[in-house]
Amino acid sequence: MEYRLKIKEETLSVEVENDGEEKIKAVIGEKEFDVSYTAVNDHRIHLVVNGQGVNAYVSDQGDGKIIAIKGKSYFVCDADLLEQSKTRKKGPGSNPQEVTPPMPAVVISVAVVEGDVVEKGQAVVIVSAMKMETSLAAPFNGTVQKVNVAEGDKVMPGDILVDIEKEE
Repeated sequence: MEYRLKIKEETLSVEVENDGEEKIKAVIGEKEFDVSYTAVNDHRIHLVVNGQGVNAYVSDQGDGKIIAIKGKSYFVCDADLLEQSKTRKKGPGSNPQEVTPPMPAVVISVAVVEGDVVEKGQAVVIVSAMKMETSLAAPFNGTVQKVNVAEGDKVMPGDILVDIEKEE
């Protein structure tokens, strides 16, 4: 899987290959990294990068994440999503309009079925990424038209997991 990450003012192309549970191989430029990881809690991940252990502290910040490693903080975001958000109009219509995961994940559970009436903010799908569960919420009041995933499905950012018809 290829990502374009923006760190500070630099955009990097990162190729990531999942080598198994809690292991990935990442290629950034000409450098290759073997990484194993363990989620310690919602905001701390223990990484072993090319045999060297390090703790990473992660927190949400607007359109990205702040990642602190060895006392240095980095703002990291998906460059493609950032470019898309720049082209979207701002104001009342700038809130998310789709139920889509923020990162590659696995569906843990689906809390709705076709025909369910949902309220804005109601959890409709729970996904897991790097052993951290995230509830994805209805972006507005409406009726579920179609559920596009099932428990155990692997999903990517941009995949629409649940189609909801907006209440007028």
